[in-house]
Amino acid sequence: MKVGSYTAAIGSMEEQRRLDVIANNIANSNNPGFKKDSVYFSKLMGSSTYTSFEQGPVRDTGNKLDLALSGNGFLRVQSDKGTLYTRAGNLTLDNSKKLVTQDGWPVLGKNGPITFNNPSDVSIDENGQVFDGATQLDSLDLVQFPENAGLKKLQGGYFQPADGVSPVKADKCTVRQGALEGANFNAVEEMVRMMESSRNFEAYQKMIQTLDRDLDGQLISRLTA
Repeated sequence: MKVGSYTAAIGSMEEQRRLDVIANNIANSNNPGFKKDSVYFSKLMGSSTYTSFEQGPVRDTGNKLDLALSGNGFLRVQSDKGTLYTRAGNLTLDNSKKLVTQDGWPVLGKNGPITFNNPSDVSIDENGQVFDGATQLDSLDLVQFPENAGLKKLQGGYFQPADGVSPVKADKCTVRQGALEGANFNAVEEMVRMMESSRNFEAYQKMIQTLDRDLDGQLISRLTA
């Protein structure tokens, strides 16, 4: 393969990968606590996706079971894949009045899953203390991870730490009841990035087609000379 065709092919693959990542961001722009992904390309034709954990904007909802985390904390969740972690605070109660995620997985307090007696009188303070009326049931088990912990993003806004990485108590995290953290990027700006990447992809495709025609023409000329 000629250098020009090779360069155009690599550029085309990189833009396609970038488009896939941007499209996923946009598709999740309305999901509470969603963290933006970006793609990094190395000089050796490799690529890796990394997640930005910057704080997203917080908006009030008035729903007592909505929780917005500010700072570096995560909620611990008991799932069928083991303990997972999330920033998505759009919580609910299951049939047994247990505090769960939208997927029905229990949100963990210091003493395990949290079950209410009187769901109409739920209150959770900024430190994560959970009250059922005047009775404190538990405290949310808010945790954090060291930088570069290698958190793996799973479907549904959950994260799983790399092997050997353990969370510690969150030291700079507050809870806001009746509010949700939004995605940590501007959807309009992300759409602009998608259009730019799409134009680049199309340009690489046209370059490949042009170079292929030129090579075919050269080959035919040699064969008929």
